[in-house]
Amino acid sequence: MKKYNNIIVPTDGSVNSKRALEHAVVIASSLGATITLVYVANIVSVISNFDQIPNASGYVTEQVALDMEEEGKGILDEFAKSIPQNIEVKSVFEVGSPGPAVLSVAKKYNADLIVMGSRGLGPLKGLFMGSVSSYVVTHSVCPVLIVK
Repeated sequence: MKKYNNIIVPTDGSVNSKRALEHAVVIASSLGATITLVYVANIVSVISNFDQIPNASGYVTEQVALDMEEEGKGILDEFAKSIPQNIEVKSVFEVGSPGPAVLSVAKKYNADLIVMGSRGLGPLKGLFMGSVSSYVVTHSVCPVLIVK
Protein backbone atom coordinates (compact mmCIF):
# COMPACT_ATOMS: atom_id res chain seq x y z
CA MET A 1 0.00 0.00 0.00
CA LYS A 2 1.17 3.51 -0.80
CA LYS A 3 2.45 5.49 2.16
CA TYR A 4 1.07 9.01 2.45
CA ASN A 5 3.54 11.23 4.31
CA ASN A 6 2.22 14.66 3.36
CA ILE A 7 -1.41 15.47 2.65
CA ILE A 8 -2.27 18.84 1.12
CA VAL A 9 -5.67 20.27 2.08
CA PRO A 10 -6.65 23.44 0.21
CA THR A 11 -9.23 25.51 2.06
CA ASP A 12 -11.36 28.56 1.46
CA GLY A 13 -13.38 28.25 4.66
CA SER A 14 -16.31 26.57 2.91
CA VAL A 15 -18.31 23.66 4.31
CA ASN A 16 -16.88 21.40 1.60
CA SER A 17 -13.31 22.26 2.57
CA LYS A 18 -14.17 21.46 6.21
CA ARG A 19 -15.48 18.07 5.11
CA ALA A 20 -12.30 17.50 3.12
CA LEU A 21 -10.23 18.28 6.22
CA GLU A 22 -12.22 15.73 8.24
CA HIS A 23 -11.30 13.04 5.70
CA ALA A 24 -7.66 14.17 5.65
CA VAL A 25 -7.51 13.94 9.46
CA VAL A 26 -8.74 10.33 9.39
CA ILE A 27 -6.14 9.40 6.77
CA ALA A 28 -3.32 11.34 8.49
CA SER A 29 -4.05 9.84 11.92
CA SER A 30 -4.10 6.29 10.63
CA LEU A 31 -0.89 6.70 8.59
CA GLY A 32 1.08 9.23 10.64
CA ALA A 33 1.04 11.79 7.84
CA THR A 34 1.52 15.54 8.02
CA ILE A 35 -1.33 17.82 6.91
CA THR A 36 -0.41 20.95 5.00
CA LEU A 37 -3.28 23.44 4.87
CA VAL A 38 -3.28 25.82 1.91
CA TYR A 39 -5.22 29.06 1.49
CA VAL A 40 -4.89 30.96 -1.79
CA ALA A 41 -5.90 34.62 -1.94
CA ASN A 42 -7.34 34.90 -5.43
CA ILE A 43 -6.46 38.48 -6.36
CA VAL A 44 -7.44 37.77 -9.98
CA SER A 45 -11.09 37.41 -8.95
CA VAL A 46 -10.92 40.64 -6.94
CA ILE A 47 -9.54 42.56 -9.92
CA SER A 48 -12.15 41.07 -12.27
CA ASN A 49 -14.93 42.39 -10.00
CA PHE A 50 -13.62 45.98 -10.07
CA ASP A 51 -15.72 46.75 -13.14
CA GLN A 52 -18.79 46.41 -10.92
CA ILE A 53 -17.52 49.01 -8.44
CA PRO A 54 -17.93 52.70 -9.32
CA ASN A 55 -14.63 54.61 -9.51
CA ALA A 56 -12.55 51.45 -9.05
CA SER A 57 -9.10 51.71 -10.58
CA GLY A 58 -8.53 48.03 -11.36
CA TYR A 59 -5.63 47.86 -8.93
CA VAL A 60 -5.63 46.00 -5.64
CA THR A 61 -4.93 48.50 -2.89
CA GLU A 62 -2.57 47.65 -0.08
CA GLN A 63 -5.54 47.57 2.31
CA VAL A 64 -7.44 45.06 0.13
CA ALA A 65 -4.34 42.86 -0.02
CA LEU A 66 -3.90 43.09 3.77
CA ASP A 67 -7.58 42.26 4.33
CA MET A 68 -7.29 39.21 2.06
CA GLU A 69 -4.18 38.05 3.90
CA GLU A 70 -5.83 38.54 7.30
CA GLU A 71 -8.90 36.59 6.19
CA GLY A 72 -6.82 33.76 4.73
CA LYS A 73 -4.56 33.42 7.75
CA GLY A 74 -7.62 33.48 10.01
CA ILE A 75 -9.15 30.58 8.09
CA LEU A 76 -5.86 28.67 8.21
CA ASP A 77 -5.64 29.21 11.99
CA GLU A 78 -9.24 28.08 12.49
CA PHE A 79 -8.69 24.91 10.47
CA ALA A 80 -5.33 24.16 12.13
CA LYS A 81 -6.91 24.39 15.59
CA SER A 82 -9.49 21.76 14.61
CA ILE A 83 -6.80 19.16 13.87
CA PRO A 84 -5.85 16.78 16.71
CA GLN A 85 -2.51 17.62 18.33
CA ASN A 86 -0.98 14.25 17.45
CA ILE A 87 -0.99 15.25 13.74
CA GLU A 88 1.74 17.57 12.46
CA VAL A 89 0.21 20.59 10.71
CA LYS A 90 1.71 23.20 8.41
CA SER A 91 -0.15 26.24 7.08
CA VAL A 92 0.67 27.92 3.78
CA PHE A 93 -0.78 31.24 2.57
CA GLU A 94 -0.38 31.95 -1.15
CA VAL A 95 -1.50 34.69 -3.51
CA GLY A 96 -2.52 33.84 -7.06
CA SER A 97 -4.80 31.65 -9.09
CA PRO A 98 -6.02 28.86 -6.76
CA GLY A 99 -5.55 25.80 -9.00
CA PRO A 100 -1.95 26.45 -10.05
CA ALA A 101 -1.06 27.74 -6.56
CA VAL A 102 -2.33 24.53 -4.89
CA LEU A 103 -0.28 22.43 -7.32
CA SER A 104 2.78 24.59 -6.72
CA VAL A 105 2.48 24.02 -2.96
CA ALA A 106 1.92 20.29 -3.54
CA LYS A 107 5.15 20.13 -5.55
CA LYS A 108 7.13 22.25 -3.09
CA TYR A 109 6.06 20.10 -0.12
CA ASN A 110 6.31 16.75 -1.97
CA ALA A 111 2.62 15.95 -1.49
CA ASP A 112 1.58 12.33 -1.65
CA LEU A 113 -2.14 13.18 -1.67
CA ILE A 114 -4.38 16.22 -2.10
CA VAL A 115 -7.72 16.14 -0.29
CA MET A 116 -10.13 18.90 -1.28
CA GLY A 117 -13.78 19.82 -1.45
CA SER A 118 -15.70 19.33 -4.68
CA ARG A 119 -16.53 23.02 -4.80
CA GLY A 120 -15.89 26.07 -2.67
CA LEU A 121 -17.19 29.58 -2.22
CA GLY A 122 -16.97 30.57 -5.89
CA PRO A 123 -19.86 31.89 -7.99
CA LEU A 124 -20.72 28.49 -9.49
CA LYS A 125 -21.65 26.67 -6.28
CA GLY A 126 -24.18 24.46 -8.04
CA LEU A 127 -21.63 22.59 -10.13
CA PHE A 128 -20.72 19.03 -9.14
CA MET A 129 -17.07 19.94 -9.25
CA GLY A 130 -15.79 23.48 -9.09
CA SER A 131 -13.20 24.97 -11.40
CA VAL A 132 -10.39 24.73 -8.83
CA SER A 133 -10.98 21.08 -7.97
CA SER A 134 -11.38 20.27 -11.67
CA TYR A 135 -8.07 22.00 -12.46
CA VAL A 136 -6.25 20.20 -9.64
CA VAL A 137 -7.62 16.77 -10.65
CA THR A 138 -6.62 17.37 -14.27
CA HIS A 139 -3.09 18.66 -13.62
CA SER A 140 -1.93 17.00 -10.39
CA VAL A 141 0.92 14.49 -10.46
CA CYS A 142 -0.21 12.96 -7.15
CA PRO A 143 -3.56 11.35 -6.25
CA VAL A 144 -6.45 13.71 -5.49
CA LEU A 145 -9.39 12.85 -3.23
CA ILE A 146 -12.46 15.00 -3.93
CA VAL A 147 -14.92 15.24 -1.03
CA LYS A 148 -18.58 16.15 -1.57
